[in-house]
Amino acid sequence: MLNVFIPHRWNNDDYAEISALLDRTKFKVRDYSVPSWAPFDAIDRRYNLDPQLQRQIKYASVVVCSNRPANNNGMAMDEIKYALSIGKPVVAVRITDNTSTAITSLGIPVVAKRKDALENWIMRNT
Repeated sequence: MLNVFIPHRWNNDDYAEISALLDRTKFKVRDYSVPSWAPFDAIDRRYNLDPQLQRQIKYASVVVCSNRPANNNGMAMDEIKYALSIGKPVVAVRITDNTSTAITSLGIPVVAKRKDALENWIMRNT
């Protein structure tokens, strides 16, 4: 079982694209991302990252995000930084032609939006 967390915003299709790509891999995936139909009722702004989100990320074996430049700021980037801080392997899938400067500066590898590229990265990092 591969436990996955996908940092995302609901105002683009990145989550759907990454989720569909994971579904095509040879792994049985359990998604710990926050679904649109069951958002957290409240986010505690006293923390850099709400403890509810921290818990979801801790359950994940890997974190798979988009390379979208919009990820430079906001909660998705806070989720990515938290995952790195606790030693979770993080990879970005090339959804757009341009990669977020924050993703690049954190040294997160970017893989092609292909099943084999993501599978190979997962096998090397889990």
